[in-house]
Amino acid sequence: MTGLALEGGGTRGSYQAGAYIALKECGIKIDGVCGTSIGALNGAFIASQKGSELPRIWRNSNIGALFGFSKEYVECVEAGKINLKYFKSSILNILNIIINKGIELDGLKKLLDQELNVDELMKSPIDFGLVTVRLKDLKPICLFKKDMEKNLIKDYIIASSFLPVFKMEKLIDDNYYLDGGFYDVSPVNMLLEHGYKKVYLIKNYGIGLHRKYKEDADVIVIEPKRSLGNVLDIDAKRIEENIQMGYYDTLKVIKNLDGLDFVFKVKKESFYKRLNRKIPKYEYRRLKHFLNAKTEKETVIKALEYIMKKEHFTYYKIYNINKVIKKIKKLKKEENHFVYNYIRKLRLF
Repeated sequence: MTGLALEGGGTRGSYQAGAYIALKECGIKIDGVCGTSIGALNGAFIASQKGSELPRIWRNSNIGALFGFSKEYVECVEAGKINLKYFKSSILNILNIIINKGIELDGLKKLLDQELNVDELMKSPIDFGLVTVRLKDLKPICLFKKDMEKNLIKDYIIASSFLPVFKMEKLIDDNYYLDGGFYDVSPVNMLLEHGYKKVYLIKNYGIGLHRKYKEDADVIVIEPKRSLGNVLDIDAKRIEENIQMGYYDTLKVIKNLDGLDFVFKVKKESFYKRLNRKIPKYEYRRLKHFLNAKTEKETVIKALEYIMKKEHFTYYKIYNINKVIKKIKKLKKEENHFVYNYIRKLRLF
């Protein structure tokens, strides 16, 4: 059986939306999914066979309202306007949270009511599990859907996502609960202990405890190479970038593509050796040291990515190395920059 473990991490969970689409496109069949916090929310949609809808849900839902922010504050954030209106809205949000003794959960409840069909979740062949912590005795609660009462599924998802900044509210069995990250932000072990032989772990760099799993376990880790923003970053542009990042990072892992921050089609080591055949040894050593590279392949890729960042190439594309080199060679600037000059001296033929 193949499992999917989804870390917690607030709005960073948008990364998992893109990652799941890439897994599906690559033909990865998921038999069960376990999530913590926002990972439990995403996992519930995947387990109810609504995973393909995750990007839409993240793009179209009022993410600000989901985390208790006012409409005015969300509009200021998305417009990038740090002005008097922004500060006024920020102060009002803070005052409202203080008065209510925490962030209201109405937005999260509304999203679950609108988007999650519990009947479909329970009938689905894809298993679903989550992690939360009961507050009164700090007992970790790790449950699969067979262990949950149907009418309490949504409450369990809320319990798994219950950060201390939320307004305290009794949920299951008249108890208070804490975010599952207080026990295990990456619920890989739940799946392994349940008999899953291979687990895909999608990391968000969520805040919480990371429980180790056996080193010899077949766990394939998909993680961001760049920042996903903070856990309450509600900017629509950030959400979209995280979705795209998750998609391309996952393709890179599953298809074993090349690249560090960017994604390149795979080329053999001999290809990179041929590229470097006319580079003077002292120039190559200088560049290799500057880029902290170990091989000819790594040197070329790091040099290309160095320039691609400076020239604002999009991260969200699978590049052909030859075409990138040709494009950089045509640039009529940075004539004396040694990284640019190195690329110009690479021999494609």
